[in-house]
Amino acid sequence: MKTAKELGEKPGEFLRTTGINYATFVIILEKAAHYVAQFKEQHPISKRGRKSSLSLSQVLLLTLVYLRQYHTFLSLGQAFSVSESYAHKRYCYMRRILSQVLDMPTGLLAPTSPLKVAVDCSNPLSGL
Repeated sequence: MKTAKELGEKPGEFLRTTGINYATFVIILEKAAHYVAQFKEQHPISKRGRKSSLSLSQVLLLTLVYLRQYHTFLSLGQAFSVSESYAHKRYCYMRRILSQVLDMPTGLLAPTSPLKVAVDCSNPLSGL
């Protein structure tokens, strides 16, 4: 998949892919980067393990694409050249950050109770 910067060069494509414009993406990315840096300052650990193969920008893009288009994590993993489980792990990581950065209750990004949806499948024009 293209990087966020490459997608940002085509505003219409970026908006259709993520559901937000590139300027909003940059603002959210800056807030997320600040949150991560602040978290690492408050919780210093000498060794943090392997570095992520996805940058914070790519993780945010993966999360927005998932929330907008609801791809499977298998297809997201293939698009971002990571495994299915790693795509899910990074999505959950970014979802937690977004709920903190955007002052959203966690339930808006991951409902805890089952949703009830009514779908009208009838076609009033079928008799024509």
